[in-house]
Amino acid sequence: MAKHMVKNHWFVSVEAPKQLRRAFPKKPARQTKTFPTETEAKQFAKEMLTNKYRIVAGTLLSADQPARRIISGPQLYRWIEEEEG
Repeated sequence: MAKHMVKNHWFVSVEAPKQLRRAFPKKPARQTKTFPTETEAKQFAKEMLTNKYRIVAGTLLSADQPARRIISGPQLYRWIEEEEG
């Protein structure tokens, strides 16, 4: 019987700045984007941090399951800079 490989899917959740939330109150305060690879997630996270957005990143097994790894706060900067193995 073949072994099923579980592949992580990465996400980056971005919080809209307060001025945007005030200007567009019907828009969600936080939006989440998913990525097939960690590299793509890191690139997007780096761009969002450069633009001063508040973000959280992590991995999902699938859309209907909770996150397996959450990266937030100061960990985000270390995660973006670390080499992938």
